[in-house]
Formats: sequence, structure tokens, C-alpha cells
Amino acid sequence: MPTPLPIPRKILTAVALVALVGCQPNSPRPVPSVPQIGSNLKCSQGDHGYEDPQAGWGFCYPGTWRYTERSQGSQSPPGLDLTFDITFVPPTPTPCRSPSPLASPPAASPCPGDFAFMIISTYQRGDSGDLAGWAAANLKPLPQLDAISWGNAVEAARLSDGRRIALTPHHVVIMDLHSGLLNLEAEMSTRLGTWKFSF
Repeated sequence: MPTPLPIPRKILTAVALVALVGCQPNSPRPVPSVPQIGSNLKCSQGDHGYEDPQAGWGFCYPGTWRYTERSQGSQSPPGLDLTFDITFVPPTPTPCRSPSPLASPPAASPCPGDFAFMIISTYQRGDSGDLAGWAAANLKPLPQLDAISWGNAVEAARLSDGRRIALTPHHVVIMDLHSGLLNLEAEMSTRLGTWKFSF
């Protein structure tokens, strides 16, 4: 077996200096070359920020949520569906009242382990000039559009089935909330202003 060649001392010294410079506490941080969607999210204390650069949006959500995310492509209209299975996990166990069977929607104060899921779909805008035009071409039957404010969207509306739809320069985003024991409507409707869509 051949003896490995010794590494010259100059190379070892150069590698050590590069490693040392990279670990300096005052060394400048690299600047991302791609704009960061969630870098300017203004989340209130206790909330966390979520961003998806591929989909082109970010938002704030309660820090007591834990989620599992899955993605799936959509063919008609072309786009991306992200599903979030959400569970309420408070930092410390709290007493929980039993939800009333007559309560609708679910009680606003969740119990540990309460769950729900949401789907956020991101579609290509195509050549649609406005939200009504995109909806007419892609949503059957055509739902009623009630104008709302949603983050920095160009145009946004609430559909007659409760979903929210936003128009950005390049995409159309639809948020579909499915409350289980966790009331997503109460949590997400108060955070619509935190959304940032890429431009």
C-alpha cells in the first residue's frame, strides 16, 4: 500500500486561517441573493413567521401551533397546493373545558392536542387582468366575490364558500381553512394583515 503524500505546511496554514476568519463574531453575514419573503413579516409577540419562497408568500401564525406540511402539484389550474395539518401544543399543559356539542364554530380557547388543517393553493395568474376574470376562467361554478383586505395583495376577496382568494402580479393564492377542534377561522382571520406576497 503506497504511503500518502504529506500535505504541505503552507496549505494547512491557509486552511486554518480561512476557518478562523469564518468563525469571527464580527465577520459580515452573507446577503441572500434571492429576496426573502418573510424577512419583513411583522409578527406579534408569541407568533411565528412562515415563508415559502417557491410559492411567493409568507404569514404569521400562533406560536402554539405545530404543523406537518405536504405539497402537491395541481394541473387545472396549474399550481401548487400546500396542506398544513395543525395541532395546538401550548408550552405548558392548561386546563381545558369540554367543547359544547352545540358550539358552532368550535370554542375559541383550544385544548392541547386540538387539530385542524388548511390548504393554501398558489396558481399561475396567466393573462387575467383581475380577480373576477381569473375566477371566471378557473372556478366552476363561479362563486360570489366579496372584496377584503389581505396583506399586500393587489386584490383580494372572500368567496361564498368561505375561502379567501388573493391576486398578486404573478399568482393567485387561495386559502381554504378546515377547522376541526381548533378554530382556524378565528386565528387566521385576525392575521390576514401579516401576509406578504412577493412582487
